[in-house]
Amino acid sequence: MAQHNVRHHSGSCGPYFDDEFNAKVQRLMDTWHVPGLAIGLIQDSSTTFKAYGFAELPNTAVTTETVFFTASTTKAFTAASVSLLVDDAGLRSSLNHCPSNLSWQTTLSSILGQDFVLDSEEITSRITLEDALSNRTGLPDHKFSFKPKSASVKDVVRSLRHLPRAAEPGTRYLYSSYMFSAVSHALETMTSMNLGEFMKQRLWYPLGMTRTYWTPEQAEEARASGTVLARGYAWNTSKEAFLEQPVPDFPAVSGAGAIISNVVDYAKWLQCMMTRSPPLSPAAHATLTTPRISFSAPGNNPFPPPHSYALGWFIDHYRGQRIVWHSGSWTGFGTTAMYLPGKQWGLVMMGNTTGTSNCVQIALFMGMLDDLLETPVDERIDWNLKLQERLSQRRSDIARSAELLYPSLSYPPSPPLLPYQAYARNYTHAAYGNLDLECRGNTLFASRLTQEIPMVIQIRHLGGEHWLATLMTLNENPRDHQVVPASFKLGTDNKAAQAGLDLEPALNGNMIWFTSQTSTLV
Repeated sequence: MAQHNVRHHSGSCGPYFDDEFNAKVQRLMDTWHVPGLAIGLIQDSSTTFKAYGFAELPNTAVTTETVFFTASTTKAFTAASVSLLVDDAGLRSSLNHCPSNLSWQTTLSSILGQDFVLDSEEITSRITLEDALSNRTGLPDHKFSFKPKSASVKDVVRSLRHLPRAAEPGTRYLYSSYMFSAVSHALETMTSMNLGEFMKQRLWYPLGMTRTYWTPEQAEEARASGTVLARGYAWNTSKEAFLEQPVPDFPAVSGAGAIISNVVDYAKWLQCMMTRSPPLSPAAHATLTTPRISFSAPGNNPFPPPHSYALGWFIDHYRGQRIVWHSGSWTGFGTTAMYLPGKQWGLVMMGNTTGTSNCVQIALFMGMLDDLLETPVDERIDWNLKLQERLSQRRSDIARSAELLYPSLSYPPSPPLLPYQAYARNYTHAAYGNLDLECRGNTLFASRLTQEIPMVIQIRHLGGEHWLATLMTLNENPRDHQVVPASFKLGTDNKAAQAGLDLEPALNGNMIWFTSQTSTLV
């Protein structure tokens, strides 16, 4: 089903983009159900681009100019934006709200005051720009608390005081998009300017990135000048068809993941980073890619551990080469951007599905790296097969969630302490929002479809006060729905007073508790 078309080409592409490579791309896109993909390759000063498949079904082809949501690859631009202020005293002096002595060690609370408060006053006073941009604050991602479209960047940052940390600052790598939103708020406070506008003036225009945007509205307005914004899709296994995903229009994401761009513009950004060129200073280039914290848990990282995080960039090593890179995944989209400074080689890939686009990209770029670094055939990993095995194992674990999460559960199960209807209440959490539970027979449901990660939560009883919550993300394959423990605390009115869900893995089983406003705990 994938359609490959060369739309822009310059220089030599070596072993890439020949018939064999194109056939591999098509097989991977068919296997993982990805309708469209664009690739940019940088080799020294030469760039090559190619587009495959469809930007919008049924027949709008991806071109190398097609723009995609680039998700968390935005984070590197946010860190670079801070570097522009740190390095330029003249720019700082022209801004009314920017500290004259701004540095990477400047604390967020000194810029944002009461807008930036964590769950400890002492910890709040210690968190620096550097900490926030290197995922070492101790605050985990809390992704299921990501806010609805109506929330502003300020709203999101002010909600952080209600989120539990999982570690002391500097002791543990914990990916946190919220911290990049907090830095975004700090940048907008210091510059009195929308962060997207600041990036456009200070980064995108100097680099010639003319088809890079901050909001879906801007990208759609550019349609008149030829810009095509790809649509995001999810594969529906029962219908054997693609479903169009809602456009991820959430302003509060800001510097954590807002950018919309194409592979041609991103190649210019990667060339800037790879050659340590303006508009960033030599000091900024060195600082942005210096590792700040190391970790071993692989997550979706295909490189051998240990891994490191710098400022908006992952730093890894593969077969003796340093890899500077970042991936991004958002509703309907997946992006990878990377470069090898020692080889003056880089690539960018953009696709229009969540997760599966990133799987295609890993299988492709690991093969491309093996070609570049001349990995012996018997030492190469079939990443397509490996990722499918991981997916199969994860789905097997999800299917066995009840026995894995509650191994000592007795049978036959005992009934809940209260009638099911007594658990059906409206609960709320100051950061996670509302959990309005309805009772349908012996199952509880809550719609959270307006959140950034839209879902319906289904809670079913297993025995006693053991419950299981299925997070049914919109358009996601049911076999991939995350399943987590749930619990209730009873109130004095013989109804549930709190509903607990294990929504943040970094908290090691400590639940997020949503509270009923009309009940008091026993």
